[in-house]
Amino acid sequence: MKSSKPLQNKVAIVTGASREIGAEMAFQLAQAGASVAIAHYGEPDLAQQTAQRIQGAGGTAVVIESDGRQVSECYALVDKTVQAFGRVDILAANAGITRFGKFLEFDEATYDAVMDTNLKGSFFLAQAVAKQMAQQGKTEGGYRMVFSSSVVGQVGVPTMTAYGITKIGVSYLAKSLGVALAPQGITANALIIGAVVNARNLADDPHYAENFGRILPIGRAIYPSDVAAALMYLVSPAASAVTGHSLAVDGGHTLTVASSGSPQTNDEAARKP
Repeated sequence: MKSSKPLQNKVAIVTGASREIGAEMAFQLAQAGASVAIAHYGEPDLAQQTAQRIQGAGGTAVVIESDGRQVSECYALVDKTVQAFGRVDILAANAGITRFGKFLEFDEATYDAVMDTNLKGSFFLAQAVAKQMAQQGKTEGGYRMVFSSSVVGQVGVPTMTAYGITKIGVSYLAKSLGVALAPQGITANALIIGAVVNARNLADDPHYAENFGRILPIGRAIYPSDVAAALMYLVSPAASAVTGHSLAVDGGHTLTVASSGSPQTNDEAARKP
């Protein structure tokens, strides 16, 4: 009889797991039986809340602070996870920051912060995880890496140039690693995340969900649970033949173009995925 917990005995690292999308990813992985390393940077209270939610539902989790901009800390995160749980089977590289700014006014320090957090951190954490997985040897069901990309890497948003570069970058990272890591039994995919209802977007626009409900083909905005559900497919046994793919969780956002008089041309929220 199959276990009701398909990820039993698996170990997952989730970065950016102290809030919203990452927190929901960590929770759903734990609900499926995985032991979860909740990686965060500078948000210990929120990370502990994620851990308490998991533990309160009968799951297993540890909180690990890690600055993904530092290669040494990427490797340390993997080492600490192995110390806690003995192995690594799943990486959800979700950590990222968003910085808005006009291209002609964007400064070097802000550019570096976005690049180092979103792209460099994903690259070197994947490297550290892949080395650990290779050391463990091939396992039944294989290993999984999933990177958080964005619709901003698919469409032009004038105030999000640096951010968009990083997000198309992690989609390419998944494509490249899908080939490079296949011999070790590792799949690599990305999630193209759309207009998610979260604290930052609601602070910009209290009617964010309603506005995107008018814009997106599915008639509603995207929630962290939608993104986590897509992650759960990509890390599941059902996705063992899926690699190098970027799966859009965007409600059809990238399938449409603005037309004269449409909400997408008139609604400021539509320019802030």
